[in-house]
Amino acid sequence: MNIQGTEKMKMFFATAVLGIVLAGCSAGGKNDSTTTTTTTVSTLNVSVDKSSVNSSGSDTATITVVALDSSNNVVASTPVSVSPDSGVLTPSGPLTNINGVVTATLAVGSDHTNRTIDVVVSSGSIKKTVAITVTGASLTATVGSGTSGSASTIQYTVLDASSAPIADTSVTVSLPGQADVVGKTDANGKYPFPFTMPSASTTVTATAAGVKTTSTVTPTNGTAVIPDAATVTSPSLAANPSSVSTSHSVEVRALFIGANNAPIPNVRARFQMVDSNSIGGSLSSDSADGLTHNVIYSDANGTARTTYTAGTRGGTITAKVCWSTTDFASGVCPNAVTASSLTVVASGVSLAVLANGVLAVDDDKNIYSFNLVVQVVDASNQPITGSTVTGSVDIPRFYRGFYSVINTKWASGYYSDNTLLGFVAGRESCDNEDVNRNNVMEGTEDINLSGALEPFKASVVIAPTSAGSNVTDAFGKAYFTVQYGQNYASWEDIALTFTTTVEGTEGHGSYLSGLPVPAIVLATTTSDPPFKVSPYNLILDGLPAPWLVGTTPVTNPGVIYPAITTFNLCKPQQ
Repeated sequence: MNIQGTEKMKMFFATAVLGIVLAGCSAGGKNDSTTTTTTTVSTLNVSVDKSSVNSSGSDTATITVVALDSSNNVVASTPVSVSPDSGVLTPSGPLTNINGVVTATLAVGSDHTNRTIDVVVSSGSIKKTVAITVTGASLTATVGSGTSGSASTIQYTVLDASSAPIADTSVTVSLPGQADVVGKTDANGKYPFPFTMPSASTTVTATAAGVKTTSTVTPTNGTAVIPDAATVTSPSLAANPSSVSTSHSVEVRALFIGANNAPIPNVRARFQMVDSNSIGGSLSSDSADGLTHNVIYSDANGTARTTYTAGTRGGTITAKVCWSTTDFASGVCPNAVTASSLTVVASGVSLAVLANGVLAVDDDKNIYSFNLVVQVVDASNQPITGSTVTGSVDIPRFYRGFYSVINTKWASGYYSDNTLLGFVAGRESCDNEDVNRNNVMEGTEDINLSGALEPFKASVVIAPTSAGSNVTDAFGKAYFTVQYGQNYASWEDIALTFTTTVEGTEGHGSYLSGLPVPAIVLATTTSDPPFKVSPYNLILDGLPAPWLVGTTPVTNPGVIYPAITTFNLCKPQQ
C-alpha cells in the first residue's frame, strides 16, 4: 500500500471513475440542469463540507442540498427545509435555485459544549438527516491536597475550543458510594467542588460540556507511592495555549515520563508563576491564603494540571513546577521545570484578518495563492503602526476522494466501499494524524498505516507578500500571501493564526478556510484539473481505486488541543 500511487495508477483510476460516472449519466439529459421534466422531488442529495465544527463559535459547516426528480434531473424552485436540533442555521433561502440547490450555514450559537447536532433536511415526504459534531470543549480538574479527613477542593474548569470560559454550565461530579453532585460554572468557567480527603486514593469522575474527566484524589500522608523501579527521565511543562486573554484561563500541564515513554503517576508537583507581581493572576492550585502552592499528584497518564487565570493587565509570565517522587515542604524545590513565557493579552490590541476571495494561478510553479491583510488596532480602534505581525498555518483536517464531471462541471465524490459501486457526492473527511503537532510519528498516530503523518505540512505556506510587509503600515495593516500546491486544492482545511506584540501585550487573530479552487477550472471539462484525485487517497496494490477508510477515536496527548479531545482519525477499511 502506498500514498497516491504511481502516475500510471492515477490515470487508470481516473479513467475508471470517469467511465462509471459517464455511464450513469447516459440518456436522459442528466447534464442539462435546465431540462427538468417534473417538479416532484424524488431524491435529496445532502452533503456537508465538514463533519465537525469546533466549539469556539466562529467555526461553521455548510450543508448543500440538491433536489432531484425520478429521472435525476434537478428540481428548481421547490421548497426544502433544513432544520437543526441545536445551533444557529442560516439558509440560502426556502426554495432551491435554478440548479436545484439550497445551502445552509450552521454555527454552534451560544452553546459552546461538545455535542452532536442532528440536521433534518426535508422536501415533501422526502426526509434525510445528517449529523455534525461539535468538538473542542475541555474539562480540566485541579485536585487539591490535604491529609486524610481534611477539607479539600477539586477546581474544575470548562473552556471552549478557543480557551474561552463556558459559564453557567452544569458540572456533575461522581464519587464512589455517594450521590452525584451537580454544580454550575461561574463567569470564568470554574466550579470548585469541595470534598473531604479520603483515607486512601479515590477516583472522582466529572462530566460537563459533553466531556468526561477522571481524577485521583490522594491524601498527602505518604500513601501515594511511585511504582517500583519507576524513574522520571523526561519531565516537561507547557501552557496550552501559549497566550491567554486578560481575565481568562489557560491550562498549565506537567508531564512526567520514564523509560520507554511510560507515564509515572503520583509524582508530587507544586506549580507557581514566576514574575507574576507585575500582571497578577492566580493558579487554581494556590492555597486559600494565596501564599503557598498546594501539591498536585500526577495521574495515571503521568500528568499533573493546574489552571492559570490571568489578571486585568497584559504582559508575560513564566510557569514553573517544582516536583519530586516523595513529599516535600512548601518553599522547597527538589527539581524544577519551567515553560516558555506565557503571554497575557490585554484588550488594547485587536487583530482582524481581511480577505477578498481572489485566487491567483501560477501554472509554472504549480501553485494557487491568495492574499490576506491583517488589520491591527488599539483599544480606541486606532491603527497601530510599525508592529511586526507573524503568521502560522495549521492543517486541522484533510479529505479523500476524486473529481468527475457531473452536470457539466467537475464535482467531488468518493466510493462508500472498495467495490467501486457505492458512489457518494462530496469528500471523505479525516482529522490531522499528528494530534500533538510535534511532527514526530508516535504510538498509533499513523492510523492508516501509510508510513507517514497526514496531512503534509509542506503543502501550504504563508509568508509576507513582500519584504517588510509583515510590519503594519500607517493604516495598521500587514500583508501576507498564502500559497499551496494545485494538487492539494480542496483537499485540506487550514487554520491561520496571526499574532503581534505591542508594549508587552500580545494580540492574535485567526482565519479558517479550505484550500479554494478556481471556478473556471471546475467549469472546464475538456481537461483534467490538477486536483482531480486527492493526494491522500490510499491505493490498494493492483486496484485503481482509493482504499476508502473508516474512523477510529484517538485521544490527544493535550499539547495543541485540550487533553481530553477525541479525534476521529481515518484508517483503512478491512
